[in-house]
Amino acid sequence: MKKRFIAYIVLLGGLVFSCRDLNLEPKGMLGEPELFGNEFGVKKYFAGLYNYLPIEDFVYYANNGYRPGNYWEAGKFNQGNMSGEFFNTWMGVDNDGFAYWPYDRIREVNTFIENFPNYRDNYATDVQFNKLMGEAHFLRAYFYFGLAKRYGGVPIIKEVQNPLASPETLEVPRSTEYDTWKFIYEDLRFAIDNMTESSEDGRANKYVAAALLSRTMLYAGSNAKYTQYLGFQNEAATQLGLAGMDPSQANEFFQYAVDAGKTVEEGPYSLYTRGYPDKATNFANLFLDGSSPETIFIKDYDMTSPGDNRLRHSYDALMSPLPDMSSFVGANSFPPLDFMELYEMPAYTNPDGTPVRFDSRNDIRNGMEPRMRGTMYFNGDELRGKTFSLQRGIYRSFNGLATDIQRGSNAAPINSGGNRILGGRGWTTEIGGVTLNITGAHGAFDDQGAENNGFGAGFIRKYVNPDMATSDVREYRSDQHWVVFRLGEIYLNTAEALYELGQREEAFEYIEKLRDRAGAQVVRPAIDVTTTNIGTINNANYPYQIEKSLQFIRDERVRELYAENHWWWDLRRWRTADQVLNQFRHRFLSAYYVADEGKYIYLDEDNRDNRSWTASKQCYYEPIPWGEIGKNDKLLPQNPLY
Repeated sequence: MKKRFIAYIVLLGGLVFSCRDLNLEPKGMLGEPELFGNEFGVKKYFAGLYNYLPIEDFVYYANNGYRPGNYWEAGKFNQGNMSGEFFNTWMGVDNDGFAYWPYDRIREVNTFIENFPNYRDNYATDVQFNKLMGEAHFLRAYFYFGLAKRYGGVPIIKEVQNPLASPETLEVPRSTEYDTWKFIYEDLRFAIDNMTESSEDGRANKYVAAALLSRTMLYAGSNAKYTQYLGFQNEAATQLGLAGMDPSQANEFFQYAVDAGKTVEEGPYSLYTRGYPDKATNFANLFLDGSSPETIFIKDYDMTSPGDNRLRHSYDALMSPLPDMSSFVGANSFPPLDFMELYEMPAYTNPDGTPVRFDSRNDIRNGMEPRMRGTMYFNGDELRGKTFSLQRGIYRSFNGLATDIQRGSNAAPINSGGNRILGGRGWTTEIGGVTLNITGAHGAFDDQGAENNGFGAGFIRKYVNPDMATSDVREYRSDQHWVVFRLGEIYLNTAEALYELGQREEAFEYIEKLRDRAGAQVVRPAIDVTTTNIGTINNANYPYQIEKSLQFIRDERVRELYAENHWWWDLRRWRTADQVLNQFRHRFLSAYYVADEGKYIYLDEDNRDNRSWTASKQCYYEPIPWGEIGKNDKLLPQNPLY
């Protein structure tokens, strides 16, 4: 709030003092000349704006905004938990958002764009002046992106409004969705054309602007192409072009996305291949290495700032299990089998339907795609000097098919003497005179007193810092950066846009590069233009036909970007969220010890709480905040279904 206070109070204060003809300068207050008249002042002015950019990172509260009061709670209520990308026990889909409306920040950017030319003579070169003006356009475009992906068409305000002007002037109507995305394009083109290649930590350059353009134009193209299948044609907002675009406009945006991706490729970026012992470690370290050549833009955190929890987060504390990898509440988010199956992984069921027998629970890792192991932890992996131990229970014997299991929660009474034995942390049972641990040290647990641990065969690894001491794994003790843009995402954006444009072969060249780095099979699949309306996850029935090769590219996006807060927005722009998240009940891969064989099996089971995630068609366009409509009825009509 302090930055906003300076931005407004300084400008108004300057007017007051000039009218009174006072010669005294207020101490501790920066006026517009001090802020706009030199590059250091501009940097201070922009710092507050960067802090408010709509970046969905560790502290993004999925149904309460970008700057929540409780930062560790924000980590608990993260976007992965809300969207069903992670399994958790308390959070479901939020269809109508949290009334994001950053026109106060847009006003601050507009103030700069409008008044900065008055200080042109203070800058030695056009390059120095233009890059700052370009940076302002980048910032404005980012705020408008946060609006457009939620609401479609919104008011486009380019000038600083006079609060004393007439209501007719201040009450700006919504622009069409097409014009809103096109405005974002124009701002980012201006930024790319005027910013330089030089980079400074925490600030954008021309390639960062191009990365944002790549992402935004892919969103715009998808919205234009697929909104027609939602059945909103009779909605007033759709008929006026406020929520939806003509499908013929899709290719324009897809081409913009391709062009932006090519611009990023001209920069000094490359896929992260630092030669670590294995490709799994390489992929995990990509998100922790501050010098990664793949990283285009990051949001930093800082543990050295005493007492300021806004500069820290709690990701490690909320992703690491008790009792020996965390000193807080234990893990709060878990990877379901539904997402594990997208990767290359060993078979756990034989062709005849019986479970594969493993000599060790660790053997499930054999043959796993390295990228999968760099994204998730499995039994036998190490974290903070301890080894993951994951087992749900014991079967006295198992003679049937993998499908011959009791499904759902509490399917077998705990320690009832039945064939399946379940329990909690540290529970044991005696079989044949031998005392056996029922579960692993880190789950999965079925007693009601169990901590937030152990819903299947894995934990989240991506972004987890393995070098923290367990005693430090608490709330507000993490400071690893968030990768806002990286080359891997840009490759995926370009590949998808190329495919949508019919350039299928070139699209798969980008997919091959990513799969090679991932350690996955790199033999290019034959381009399969056979169409289907069945999605990969939850056997979703899409409202349209899709070529199988395009579905492969979409699945590759999920594999590469899992746990990076893209999936929810991808489902929304593909217009498949209400089908994929249609009573979506996570499945888990559960390890059991078969006592009479001395072997282990892995079974595909329902989540024990029988929880489901459901999105409605309302999620595609969030409602324009009703409080804003109360101030400006030109924002009507409201978005579809509200």
